[in-house]
Amino acid sequence: MNGHVILWKKNYFLKEKKTPLAINLKEFSPEGAKMDIMVAGKISGKITGQIMTTHNALMKPDGTGSADVRSMIFSNGESIMVMGKATGKMIDPAPIEKIEENLTFMTASKNLAYLNTTKGWADASYNLATGEYSFKVYAIK
Repeated sequence: MNGHVILWKKNYFLKEKKTPLAINLKEFSPEGAKMDIMVAGKISGKITGQIMTTHNALMKPDGTGSADVRSMIFSNGESIMVMGKATGKMIDPAPIEKIEENLTFMTASKNLAYLNTTKGWADASYNLATGEYSFKVYAIK
């Protein structure tokens, strides 16, 4: 990734092989399955701390999907809000979904104020069979 800096990376539940906190299947329609996926865990990298995330997702019958992403990060007593849009596609071996997210950040922290003008891009994967979710977030320069 030329011109990008890793802000943090996270493997949700990778070591413990846990599932997301909750998956709420909201609606089925010809458009696809609407669901909320909520996960939590630790992040490490330039920013370390705890994270909670909700993906308001639409999984389409053709294996593609999209989501609104909302996260709260707590790092050394300071909070960071993360907002964004995600797109995904099921890849082999299924049921693995490859996900890309475009992110913005908001914080009142003076130490982390640079995030307020930072745009982020995330490269992620989600294993629907095991619940494992991992991602790396890059700052777009």
